[in-house]
This record gives sequence, C-alpha cells and structure tokens, in this order.
Amino acid sequence: MTMTRRAALAALFVPFSIGHAAPAQPPADPVAYISAIYRAYMTLPFDKIPALEHWALSPRLRSLIAADKAYAKGEVGRLDFDPIIDGQDWKLSGLKVTLVSQSSDTAAIVDATFLNLGSKERIRFTLVRADGKWLIDEIEAVNSPRWILSKILAGAPDAYPDAQTTK
Repeated sequence: MTMTRRAALAALFVPFSIGHAAPAQPPADPVAYISAIYRAYMTLPFDKIPALEHWALSPRLRSLIAADKAYAKGEVGRLDFDPIIDGQDWKLSGLKVTLVSQSSDTAAIVDATFLNLGSKERIRFTLVRADGKWLIDEIEAVNSPRWILSKILAGAPDAYPDAQTTK
C-alpha cells in the first residue's frame, strides 16, 4: 500500500478508532452525515462504535440524554436500545440513506432504510444546522412499532405510538 493511500485510510478511520471519542466533524451534507454514522456501524468493531451522545447532536437532544442519565442514577435509563439501529445487536445490510426534505440550509429530514439481522428498518433523522454543521435533533422509527427518541427520553406516554394503552 502506498504511503498516500495509507495516509488517506488513516485519516478516514482515526476519528472512530479511539474508544468512544467524538467522531469527526459531520459532513456539510445531511445525507453524507447520516451515511457516515451507518458506515461506522457497518465497518467498525462493536467496542469502537461511539455512544449516541458522541455524535453531533442538537443542544435540545443532548439535554434530554443528559436528563435521562441523571434519572437513571447509574442504571439503564428510559432508552434501553440503540436508536441508530433500533436494537441492541446489529448486522446491517442494504443501507439506503435518502433526503426526505430540506428547508434551505437550516433543517433537514433524512431516512435510513436497511436490514438489521434480517428485519426491515426505517429510521428518520431530523437535523438542524448550527455553526456550519448538521446536528441530529430527533430520531424516530417509521416502521411499526414506532417510537420517538425525544419522547422516550422524556418519559412521555406517547413515546411508542403503536403501543396498546389500557384505560
């Protein structure tokens, strides 16, 4: 392998290779940013995948995650799965990331569809742009059983819209 190619590969993987260090600066394109997150899940070992709070998140979502951690008092909080893959384990294939909508350069909605361990998944990301970078502001499952991350973290009764409620 040439030195140039080795340097290029190192530049791509170094941001993801140090434990749960923060990932590299998100790409300027919202689809590229979400694609990069899934690329990490598809190429890196389990113990090298950054935790949710290490991705570029909006202050609102970051605050909800911090509040859930405080609520949990060192135990598992309200969020007991990885919302990026809608599960705890993964083997992803057939990834397709598409732009659903974009409002000028300040907000975007991006869908990721894929198979995870044979199950069809469709995860929707709402992104906002701040300081020149895209930040994840919401994550939700589009397929049933649906869920909305911010509502899970806040303990809202409608966090899982498809759940049966008893009255």
